[in-house]
Amino acid sequence: MQELTYIRAKREKTILFLCIDLKDTVDQLKTKLCQALDNKKSSDDIRILVDGKREGEYKVLEDVKFLDNSDIVYFVYLQGNGQWEPINVIEPEPADEDEIEEEEPQVIKKEKGKGRA
Repeated sequence: MQELTYIRAKREKTILFLCIDLKDTVDQLKTKLCQALDNKKSSDDIRILVDGKREGEYKVLEDVKFLDNSDIVYFVYLQGNGQWEPINVIEPEPADEDEIEEEEPQVIKKEKGKGRA
């Protein structure tokens, strides 16, 4: 029986929603991620990380079975110099309330008077 769960994979401004089997290996997860990205990267070019114990700390995902529904994983690419790129997730900023102004509908009044004939 499959043990399916849904996770989010983030990198910079990209967020992918993946359905995975908890019996999958990390390599199978990387392959699914590569298929979803469709950017000619192989599973060897991707590293998957999860949040560490402290804020801003990440550790390499070693086993998929420790992921829960709606968990977030981060993925980075292998750079040309053989180093892994740093994790860089750009979170959208909420708009300021000052920027969101509802326009009041303009009411056009018809003039009354002699000019109407």
